[in-house]
Amino acid sequence: MAPIGLREQTVKDAKSIADARVRHRWQIPADYNIAVDCIDRHTELWDKPALFYEDDEGRMEKYTFGQVAALSRRLANALSALGVQRGDVVAIHLPQRPETALAHIACYRLGAIALPISKLFGSDALLYRLNNSGAKVLMLEPESLEKIFPIRDQLPALKHLIVAGNNRGEDLRPLQRSSFDELLAKASEHFAMSSTSAEDPALLMYTSGTTGDPKGVLHAARYVLGHNGIDYSYNFLRSGDLYYSPADWAWAGGLLDGLLAIWPYGVPVLAYRSKARFDPDAMLHLVQKYGATIGLYPPTVLKGLREIRNPREKYPNLRLRCVVSGAEPVSPELARWVDEQLRVEFNQAFGQTEANYFIGNCSALEKPLLEPLGKAYPGHEVAILVDGQPVRAGETGEIAIRRDSPVVMKEYWRNPGAMSEKFAGEWCLTGDMGHMDDQGYVYFQGRNDDVIKTSGYRVGPAEVEAKIIEHPAVASCAVIGVPDERRGQSIKAFLKLLPGHEPSQKLIEEIQQHVKQKLAAHEYPREFEFIDEFPMTVTGKIRRRDLRERELQKRS
Repeated sequence: MAPIGLREQTVKDAKSIADARVRHRWQIPADYNIAVDCIDRHTELWDKPALFYEDDEGRMEKYTFGQVAALSRRLANALSALGVQRGDVVAIHLPQRPETALAHIACYRLGAIALPISKLFGSDALLYRLNNSGAKVLMLEPESLEKIFPIRDQLPALKHLIVAGNNRGEDLRPLQRSSFDELLAKASEHFAMSSTSAEDPALLMYTSGTTGDPKGVLHAARYVLGHNGIDYSYNFLRSGDLYYSPADWAWAGGLLDGLLAIWPYGVPVLAYRSKARFDPDAMLHLVQKYGATIGLYPPTVLKGLREIRNPREKYPNLRLRCVVSGAEPVSPELARWVDEQLRVEFNQAFGQTEANYFIGNCSALEKPLLEPLGKAYPGHEVAILVDGQPVRAGETGEIAIRRDSPVVMKEYWRNPGAMSEKFAGEWCLTGDMGHMDDQGYVYFQGRNDDVIKTSGYRVGPAEVEAKIIEHPAVASCAVIGVPDERRGQSIKAFLKLLPGHEPSQKLIEEIQQHVKQKLAAHEYPREFEFIDEFPMTVTGKIRRRDLRERELQKRS
């Protein structure tokens, strides 16, 4: 099926990534608006599905592009009536559900700034983000009201709560509370948009706060236009595609690599709301039921799916054609499993909250290698820096992207000091270490603070983990550096095994020998621990910092 030709940010007839890079030209209009790009310009799709929704409580709904347009105009009017103005922050503490999508589109219509906050956050995390952002309105589900009760008097800027669902419960004064459905019902469907710019602030997302307080990342509207990697990574989006990812819409990977990056191409999105923990069988059942063809599957999701024996035989009617993974590097072994067992086209993509989706693969243009993250997508300039200066091919340094890329953030919210540390001249620093070969492939070594220094060597955890997971008994793993009097640090591996395998000294010795042979004698783990679950961030990354802190406490 031919690619959709709605956008001109990708070179549709390119012969290779290099060819696309040479021919690429950004087309970013001055009067850009995300709501128009995602919804309003799709008039030919007005009666076609934009959003399918299901939850584990029996709710099933479908919304056309025309309905999303009308409902988001109503919500924009409702927010305006509550006093929300251009530049005000609206916090969206909601999971994958229709109200979340409508809230974002309504904010962009108004010129307000949308602030997604994960449902996994508790009262303290909410208090920090709401106060630091100065949010005037908070949208949330009924069960989240109990998080607000103990902090309601500490939120001077917050004025109004909008509840998606049952609005009953105890009084939360001085905050005013409204029902999402009632606000929509009372509001007009006619909304006159003011002129908006590609440089207008549109989205505020907070980092995970792995080094100090979380930082607010403010993006301009052009950020959505900069996600041409979406088209490349799905081997060019097509009519008939349906997108689904379990990634949280409060995360850049779920929202900006999913919902807001997919709708501009006129491709519908499937949303699923479950209160249960991630279930790989339930996910594939859902994907088969709706006929989803593409999706972002983070490595943690792929590792969960890997525990299903013969998934294509168990779910014979899957229509999946292309899967993209991000958040963390995918080991070659896991990539091979996707190819052999899921039998789909597979690409990786790389980025972070501050600058997302600028490195990756497009297997439609060239067969990707398994080890690297990919190449810089057309329009994005990437370099490896040491002391702020680009280095030669093969040398290790910090992965950086030129700050004039449209996906690079506008600023850190109310934090100029952090801004100065994030940039080196014309380059935006990622904090991730790696190297680039002479073909432009970027290889990931690890986060600055994750790199292990052992016997005078610097060892990236990703490289060791990729070799460990090649063992047929290992489902997932993480390696860290632990104190060692002789070596400075030694390498410790935490392992989660696949069903049917048990911990043993024989297994440990097999893994050690494999790593020694494949990498080097100083890179094999000297200590092992078998665990059932890893500490995870809300975005699905293993929190190696938690593992390191736990080790230090045990050894103190």
